[in-house]
Amino acid sequence: MPDKPLQAAEPAEPAPSKLSPASRKIAWVLDEFIRIPGTKFRIGLDPILGLIPGGGEILPSIVACFLLADARRHGLPFKLMLKMSGNVFLNAIFGAVPLLGDIFSAWFKSNSRNYAMMQQFLESHQGDQSGGSWRPLLFIAATLIGVTVVNISIWLLFLALLTSFVSTFGG
Repeated sequence: MPDKPLQAAEPAEPAPSKLSPASRKIAWVLDEFIRIPGTKFRIGLDPILGLIPGGGEILPSIVACFLLADARRHGLPFKLMLKMSGNVFLNAIFGAVPLLGDIFSAWFKSNSRNYAMMQQFLESHQGDQSGGSWRPLLFIAATLIGVTVVNISIWLLFLALLTSFVSTFGG
């Protein structure tokens, strides 16, 4: 009896994510929705908004905190939320440096990193935990306030240095 020819297996549908669809959309819009022509490199609104002087990192950081709120809702451990918050801070701190920071933001992709960490945790054996308590909300608020203060401080420092440079060398 002849063997049946091997057939290609049907592609498996991806497992539905436990995360909010908005979380993936936020990570994608902030980090990857524009492909640089002629390359495989993608950027999002985060480095573009970072070009706005005096606070361009604040809005993407505020939106990025939605991912922290989604992490809290799914009961991610505080240690993981701390690491995610660190990514938001790192992106905001380096992103506040004019031009070089925007290049860093385009490369670092903090929101995509955070989304991947959340998804990896939820797909692990630990991911069946119940939603988090209200306490991490205070942490999220502190992250927002901290990012705002750091961003404004860096821009004020930059403007002071620029003013000093212009007054010294400009006459």
